[in-house]
Amino acid sequence: MNSSIKLVFLATVAVAGIAARTSAPAPENNAAPQMTPSSAPAETPAPPSVVTEVVTSTVTHPPKPQAVKSDGRLGYGALKLGMTLDEARAAGLTTLTWESDGDGICVGDDRIAVSRKHGVVRISLPADARTSRGIGTGSTFAEVRRAYPNATEYRGGWSVDLDGTHLYSFTGEPGNDANEVVTAKLGVKATDCSMYLL
Repeated sequence: MNSSIKLVFLATVAVAGIAARTSAPAPENNAAPQMTPSSAPAETPAPPSVVTEVVTSTVTHPPKPQAVKSDGRLGYGALKLGMTLDEARAAGLTTLTWESDGDGICVGDDRIAVSRKHGVVRISLPADARTSRGIGTGSTFAEVRRAYPNATEYRGGWSVDLDGTHLYSFTGEPGNDANEVVTAKLGVKATDCSMYLL
């Protein structure tokens, strides 16, 4: 009798287990599979925010220094034609004095010539200086001719009348168009200085 009770008890437990197992709803075919923490894929971190900074840089090509007219006087930088020796010295533009090398009427050096009567009458332009038409030391005489068709021969070079009063002079050996300008000068037409100072 005891063994038949045991058998009935075991049969009841087995039936109850089967019923419990079959009474759970079956998963839907479209449902996402349930994952355990160990089988879940690792979370993909969101990509870092990217900040794009646009830096605008303006590159300027400053114009080559050139002879300019300001305050009614033509010159190069602060040095102006017609400026007195005292004005040029006070501005720190020359160390010339009336006792410097000259002809008694004018004094001069590699940079300028100054007349007692007319002031600065010649400015030798620096090697990197260019006229408004791009001519200076190192330009060929062919380039001078193209830029200044009105150029005329002048003491071992060419001269260009600017306005009836002022001129450019380009020295060198103009006999060959390929030869280069050795010195570019800005000057006045009317002067009392000896030619070697101009």
